[in-house]
Formats: sequence, structure tokens, C-alpha cells
Amino acid sequence: MKSIQTRLNVGFITLSLVVFVVLWLANGWFLRQTAYEFVGDRLTTDAYALLRAVEVEPDGDWQLNADLVDPVYQQPMSGHYFQIAVGEDWHYSRSLWDDRIPSDGRGMQIGQQMVKLVHKGRSKWLVRESRFMKDGQTVHLLLAQDVGGFEKGLARLGWMVAGLGVVFLLALLVIQVLVIRSGLRALVRVQGDIGELKKGEIRQLPHSDTCEVEPLVTEINYLVQSMELRLQRSRSALGNLAHAAKTPLTVLDRQIESLNERDPEHGQAMQEQSMRLRELMERELTRARIAGAALPGQRIYIREELDKLERTLKTIYRDKALEFELALEENSYFPGERDDLVELLGNLLDNACKWADSRIRVQTLSCEDHLNILIEDDGPGIADDQIDRLLNRGERLDESTVGHGLGMSIISDIVQQYQGRMQLMRSESLKGLKVALCLPRHSEAEVAQQVSA
Repeated sequence: MKSIQTRLNVGFITLSLVVFVVLWLANGWFLRQTAYEFVGDRLTTDAYALLRAVEVEPDGDWQLNADLVDPVYQQPMSGHYFQIAVGEDWHYSRSLWDDRIPSDGRGMQIGQQMVKLVHKGRSKWLVRESRFMKDGQTVHLLLAQDVGGFEKGLARLGWMVAGLGVVFLLALLVIQVLVIRSGLRALVRVQGDIGELKKGEIRQLPHSDTCEVEPLVTEINYLVQSMELRLQRSRSALGNLAHAAKTPLTVLDRQIESLNERDPEHGQAMQEQSMRLRELMERELTRARIAGAALPGQRIYIREELDKLERTLKTIYRDKALEFELALEENSYFPGERDDLVELLGNLLDNACKWADSRIRVQTLSCEDHLNILIEDDGPGIADDQIDRLLNRGERLDESTVGHGLGMSIISDIVQQYQGRMQLMRSESLKGLKVALCLPRHSEAEVAQQVSA
């Protein structure tokens, strides 16, 4: 059970059922004991009334004055019974008919002295047995009352209380659900705000008006700020490292030039190693600057960055008079770091400018979960069997162009860091190379193995 509301509801139902069952059983026991006490008192009163009705003669004979006996004992099977003996001579109430009250001492004590609960077939009788001395004679008195009617009434009352209790528990459950939902509304709002943060619609979570939730919001905002600050520090440190490394490398290059004049063979070998060191450092610094998965709240609009890159590339390749066709959706955005977007588009467009004859087309297609970027040129393109070579680190298919061959490898690194997919193919309209990128806009989005072209 991952839901807080489910846990609270289950706990409430369990606790309420336990309390209700205990109270229900205790109430039934208490009512039954109260009824038995009432009947026991009635039997005690009747016992003294019957004792007054016993008339003992001087010769030892005795009789029962019927005028002092409650008429209920004269009705057959009335549920009220007695039997009385003076010496060994027993007298039975008419209500007993041919039955007898058990006098063997069996039964369960109910709390009152001399009163026991006796099971008589399917019935339950409360029996009071006592002995008195009257006029020198021992009077043995047994009274009983059938409490089956009480038991049926108590059973009906118990089930009625159970029904009312169930209705009451259901009403309490509904009230609790409403109260819990009201209490968790602040968390639901935070959940929605986190969704907007992941989509880039906001940069930080708004403050919560619930004191228990506000620390969570504060910590999340602090984490987002900390991540941004660490990324900026990391990039600044890498930039400082690159700048600091240029001076000793420049000094080494000057020494290599002097060595070339004295020993061209060794100087050429040193120069090759220096170039490899520069290429390696440039590549690793570029890879280290890649932010990877987007920070919460990141949303970089593509048109703004493409306009800047277009102006820059037209200046660099002004001798080609390139024409850029931008088919961008309105407010199309990249879900990540600006530097990563510039690095990604910059390398792709630079490659396109190198090989294009005159036209380059950039198109974006986006949905709630993915961003698709298509870049095409009208250059010579590449054969299908050369695609894997082009993606290899430092691989170049034409040594006549300027560069180190690291562009496509860096592009692949950025795409992988963002859990995206890249596909190379021939452009159907421009006949050159077509690069199709698919990038997820949030962490839950899944990208197909083949990017739709």
C-alpha cells in the first residue's frame, strides 16, 4: 500500500472494527447481566412471598395458601415456576405441568448468591434455590424463570446495534476520506507543481500554505538551485582548465618547432603527439561539459538559438551563400541545458554547412513527451555502409575537409546523455544527409529504437 490515503483508511477501518466489536460484545454482556440481575431480584421477591404462603400446622403438616401465590404460577408453561418442600413433601406449581426444576446443583453462577443459569433443553432458566426455617420446619424452595424471551430480545437488540454501528462506521469512513483528501490537497498541489517543474513550465516550486509540506518544497527548490550551481561551477572549472592548458601546450609547440629545425624526424613525431593531446583534451572537455538529463525547469527555445547559429555559420561559410530553411513549431523548446543544445545543433549544422551545396533545412516536430529535430542538406550524403564509421570517435570520411572528426561523436554523446536516439539517412527531398533526432521531454518518456523520419 503505497498510498497514504489507503493506509489511513485501512488503519481507520481496522481500528474502528476492533473497537466496535469489543464494545458490541461488552454491551451485549452488560445488558444480559443486567437482565439476569433483574430476574434474580424478581425471584428473590417471589421466594419471600411464597415463604409467607407456606402455612405449617403444629402437627407438622403444611399447606400453601393459594391466595398469597402470584397467579402467573398457576398458568401452565407460563415461564415462571416454583417447587417447594417441607421435609420430604414436595409441592409443584401448576405452571410446571409435568416438568421439574433441576435441583442437582448444576448451572452457572450469574453473580447473585443462590441464583444460577441452567440450560433446560433449548431453553435457559434462571434458578434460585434456598432453604428457610419456619415454625421449626425446613422449607426447601426452588424458583425458576425461563429467560428465552430475554435472550431473543437481546439478540434482536444486538443485531440492531450492529446494523446501526455499520452505518455509523460507513458514515465515519466517508467523512474521513473527505478529511484526508482535504489534508492531502497540499501534497496533490505539490505533485502537480513537480510535474510542471519537470516539463520546464516553472523553474521552482511555489511556496505551500501547509506547514508540514513547506519544508519539502524548500528542500526541492534548494536541490534544484544546488544542481544548477554545481553545473555552472563544473563548467567554469573546465573552462579555466582549458584556458590554463593552452599556455603550456603553446610553449611545447614552440619547442617542437625548434626541434623540427634541428631534428625533423623526432620533431614530426612530437608534433603528432601534441596534436593528439589537443584533440583528446578538446574532446574530453566537451564531453565533460555535457549536462546530460535536463535539470528541472529547463526550457530552451530552439528558434532563438538557431537564429544565432544561422548568423554565425553564414559568416563562417559566406563563400557558399548558404540558404537556411527553418520549419520550426511555435514555442518549440529543448528540455535541457542551453550549452548542450548549442553544442548539439552547432556540430550538426557545421557538418551540414561543410557538405551542403547551397541549402540546409531544419525542422522540429514535438509532442507532450518527445522533441524531434530533422536536419537535411543538399550535399553528396553518405552511403549506408559508412554510417557506423561516421559515428566512431574521430572518424572522418573525407580528409580534405578541415576538422578533427570529433563532431558526430560528440553529437552521439549528447544524444545518449539525454536518453535520446539519432538516425542518419539520405534526404528524400534534398538528396543529401538527413539527421533525425528524438529527445524525451521528461524522464518517464520512452524513445523508440528507430526515430521517425
